[in-house]
Amino acid sequence: MGELSARELASICRGKLYGESTTFSGFCIDSREVKEGNVFVALRGGRHDGHDFAQEAFSRGAVGAIVQRGIKVPKGKFYVLVDDTLEALRRIALYRRRLFTGRVIGVAGSAGKTTTKEMIAFLLSKIGKVCKTPKNYNSQIGLPFSIANFEEDCQFWVVEMGASQKGDVKNLVKLAKPHVRVITAIGEEHLETFGCLDDVIVGNGEIFEDMQERDVAVLPKYVSHCYELKNVITFGEGGDLQATNIKLSKEGITFQVEDVSLSLRVPSLAVLENALCSLGVLKALGYNWKELSHHLANFSPAPQRFHLIRKGSFLIIDDTYNANPPSVRKALLSLSLFDGYRIALLGDMLELGPMSEAYHREVGKLCAELGIDACIFYGTHMRFAYEECLRHGVLCYHSSSKEEALRYLSSLIREGSVILVKGSRGMKMEDLVREI
Repeated sequence: MGELSARELASICRGKLYGESTTFSGFCIDSREVKEGNVFVALRGGRHDGHDFAQEAFSRGAVGAIVQRGIKVPKGKFYVLVDDTLEALRRIALYRRRLFTGRVIGVAGSAGKTTTKEMIAFLLSKIGKVCKTPKNYNSQIGLPFSIANFEEDCQFWVVEMGASQKGDVKNLVKLAKPHVRVITAIGEEHLETFGCLDDVIVGNGEIFEDMQERDVAVLPKYVSHCYELKNVITFGEGGDLQATNIKLSKEGITFQVEDVSLSLRVPSLAVLENALCSLGVLKALGYNWKELSHHLANFSPAPQRFHLIRKGSFLIIDDTYNANPPSVRKALLSLSLFDGYRIALLGDMLELGPMSEAYHREVGKLCAELGIDACIFYGTHMRFAYEECLRHGVLCYHSSSKEEALRYLSSLIREGSVILVKGSRGMKMEDLVREI
């Protein structure tokens, strides 16, 4: 972002300036990541209070801070006193958004948000300069923080919008005001806070609120009937953009969209859906998606998103970033299309509320239906998947400890094995990947 003066910042935040009105560049919310010239925003969280780290931020190069209470300020530096530091961060993001003249793409959905966001940004980078939310900064803090730091000379902003309850996406849409509004997928997620699938549909659908006349929605065909939309591009089976002639191997996946033959280096049906969604965004922006689509062959997702790891004579699929019922279904379906001895090592799907047992049993049944050769279920909730899988005659084990799960896995691995490892973030399944 360009430089502002401390006085201008105080006006934007509706706060009071103390200290010298120096210029600054960029914002930081973690004192360990301060860059020279930053302003540190002291946010209060459940475990930490950013005000306790303001002096550390100054010592690391911050020239100013936004705070809710008075602090000591080194000579030549400043702080802005506000009623609410998070609201101040939102005001900064709104100010930056008002100044931005490029195109904004917002990405919501139950699964695949980060991969789709990265893929959209990758394709748009072939056209012009892109700013995107880093990592999975899709929260009520992460999104305004990202926008506050975006560069103004970009042609595109691509922002991810997360939701754990109704109202979350609505708040983020008010900040980002996207021109293209994307839902990647809809399925069972965060049911402890959403309550039911209908509420997931409503919560993610908040991305379509207050659409302007020329704004465009991009979403899966199977969920398009849930929303009343004017300008719509659908993807997936029966949609405007759908894949045919799909062929999956350990080297990747090939498919066709209309008369265009395409490939991905990731052999995942979920990533294929993300690709169709990304092409829909290009179409929504008015670009010739066919001319740009060949770049998909060079795209690599972030770590822990169906990342292939070759170890001697067997292959590990590291899909450990997170898990919910729809993403586990897609991962198992992809695994079933591999040649070789297919093993699923699955950890609990968390935050599913009263329906948790039913969804875990569904996973066990699906493993049997897809012909997965062997399964290891890890965690309290995965016992239900184990019971269902065992009932269908599949070779399977259940474990409550990572060490035991690894012992079971060692007894199953043979030459040519393909091992899918997946579970919710809280299960830390990446620890198992490191030990295989």
